Amino acid sequence: MREQDTFASRLTQLIREHSISHAEIGRVVGVSGQAVGKWAKGGNIEYDNLKTVATHFDVNWIWLRYGDDAMTSFSERRTGSKVRRAVIKSIVDNEQRMRLALEVATIGTWDFDIVDDQIVLSDVTRKLLGVGKNGFRGNKNDLLGYVAVADRTQMDTALTEVIESRETDFDVTHRLTHGAGCVRQRGRMIEDDTGRPLRMICVITAAES
Repeated sequence: MREQDTFASRLTQLIREHSISHAEIGRVVGVSGQAVGKWAKGGNIEYDNLKTVATHFDVNWIWLRYGDDAMTSFSERRTGSKVRRAVIKSIVDNEQRMRLALEVATIGTWDFDIVDDQIVLSDVTRKLLGVGKNGFRGNKNDLLGYVAVADRTQMDTALTEVIESRETDFDVTHRLTHGAGCVRQRGRMIEDDTGRPLRMICVITAAES
């Protein structure tokens, strides 16, 4: 891979353009300056830290991590041709029928758009988690807010490992923050054609406490 195509080179370029030190970036992210230095030399960066760095520099995290080719790929995926739109419509119609079946069986779902950092909950999921009508902002941290504190690290770790492609799916049973009861969440990452994380789909059901 050419140097200009690496995450490390893009991060180094941003550091130079903004005349900011590794230590300053570290304070923004909550890590040491040495850790930032390792990223700039090609070291692995966790998903949450990547999003924080991208936000600080006001750049798209997909571009920062994967480069221009990835941005083009995602752009094409979002627009598409008439044939692709027809396929998408068919999928949506099927999902609507599936959603009705899940509601009857009291099975909830949520869909995490990794690109936009946005989670959409089904109505059943809102009921199972105890979410009010306007009580969910739609990101990972907000979702974790409905997990009991004692179980939150377990759930956070499971989500992070799937996002960072260390695992392909997760299966966690946990207690809830609001009210009594437990739920079981089973999810899987959906990747694009080149193996980059795209979406995470989860099924949630009531569980024995």
